[in-house]
Amino acid sequence: MKHVAVLLADGFEEGEAVVFIDIMRRLDIKVDVLSCMETTALKTYFETRITADDTLKQCYDRTYDAVMMPGGPKGTDNLTANPMVIDFIKRHIADNKYICALCSSGAKVLAAHGLLEGRQYTTGDKLADKFEDGQFINQKVVVTDNFITGRGLGVSFEFAFTVAKMLLTDNQEKVDWQANHIYFEHWPLR
Repeated sequence: MKHVAVLLADGFEEGEAVVFIDIMRRLDIKVDVLSCMETTALKTYFETRITADDTLKQCYDRTYDAVMMPGGPKGTDNLTANPMVIDFIKRHIADNKYICALCSSGAKVLAAHGLLEGRQYTTGDKLADKFEDGQFINQKVVVTDNFITGRGLGVSFEFAFTVAKMLLTDNQEKVDWQANHIYFEHWPLR
């Protein structure tokens, strides 16, 4: 069974996180929702009460098949300021795992720390202009090597199904069926 870590910090965009978690779990991909704060109780961008499964500190030594980060201005500020988050991502990059960044996390976490190493990516709100690392592509979802990035909340479904498709290479029919069942845009992405 594939295993994904979702990294959340106070101020994260809850819609992006919840859609991603929902799609992963529908496809029987195990998800650990990890708080990158001191407690599992989190403050979201729009003040929805959400509690993580555990803290990153407690699960830091685990290795996941993919690491996902949603956007949210304050949430990505909190992620990028946390050395444990950056070290965790670096370890997963070194282990050739999927690094999945939605909305501002592509720029404010990955590009801000030089983790893209010049790779193509997408992000929201012209944030790419603020960072030298990476090559911004104006697309909904961009897959470059093991990096999967999405523009923002509006592409949450495409982003989540793209991640699932990469993880479940041995069961594309399941991904396609679920995508066509709950998502009414064009699938697969063109």
